Amino acid sequence: MLIHPFCFANRPHSMDAFTSILDTLRLKSSVYCRSELGSPWGLHFAPRSCAVFHVLHRGNGYVRLSHEEALLPLREGDVILLPGGDEHTLQETPTAPLFRNIELDQWGECALMRWSDQPTTVVLCGTFALEQQVLLPLLTQLPRLVHIPRSEADSLNSVLALMAAEAEASRPGKEVILRRLADILFIQIIQRWVALQGVERCGWLGALHDPLIGKALSLIHSHPQHPWTVAALAQAVACSRSAFAARFAALVGESPIAYLNRWRAQLAVRLLAEQPRAKVSDIAAQVGYDSEAAFSKAFKRQIGVAPRAYRLLTQQAYPNPTA
Repeated sequence: MLIHPFCFANRPHSMDAFTSILDTLRLKSSVYCRSELGSPWGLHFAPRSCAVFHVLHRGNGYVRLSHEEALLPLREGDVILLPGGDEHTLQETPTAPLFRNIELDQWGECALMRWSDQPTTVVLCGTFALEQQVLLPLLTQLPRLVHIPRSEADSLNSVLALMAAEAEASRPGKEVILRRLADILFIQIIQRWVALQGVERCGWLGALHDPLIGKALSLIHSHPQHPWTVAALAQAVACSRSAFAARFAALVGESPIAYLNRWRAQLAVRLLAEQPRAKVSDIAAQVGYDSEAAFSKAFKRQIGVAPRAYRLLTQQAYPNPTA
């Protein structure tokens, strides 16, 4: 059935698009660690292939990125996110000795570490990983270090308190609960950072909140099967074609059709895994292609392999005996 674009022009948009992106990218919050530290303390974290977060639950200190001289002061309640998992240090003072090359998962998925019998500081740590990050580079839109001061972290405090309480509890399933809470924390960190920076300074993340481009992104995400053109998207958000195309490129960093093609490929990646018995032609129709050939060509351009080859590689890597 053909969908008329005007039918969706007034729907809530920014969080709908953000939610669909996070769902498709499969956020994985895989590690949580609570450390009690005594003075003087210093922790050196090895680089990771995923995002890392820290919260000074109690006490003050500093954070320093690798290969940088500047120390950023941290106060109790501050939250930091390192989107690229950069090598870094947390330390009580600029000259505190460091315990080097910490891997956050070296003690298990949920670790409670008591480094001192007289702790002065409590640090909460965790990781976030996004599958297929290359297609929709959410984390690469962020700076190397995102800092949310406690004074700006009101919306995060309740989640942080729940995480701290759950980590200390001795009950089944707490690792799952901590991962779910960390998912919420991740979303709230991004939301708060955008609010603090201003949408005009946040690139693609800011574009989700733009009255015109946010609506267009929502239409692309919620109805990828629609035969969108630049003109159709512009009409749906009540904007001229040229002004819409220019504004989209300025905020998102690419043309509407380039973004649409990458989103369709991202969605197809998920569908190929979730629907192992579906025909490739059926997947093609679900993401907006009239023919399997056109879909295969577009998919290979984005992913590097054809859909059938990708599905085979995925099934070999993650066999599903019930499929």
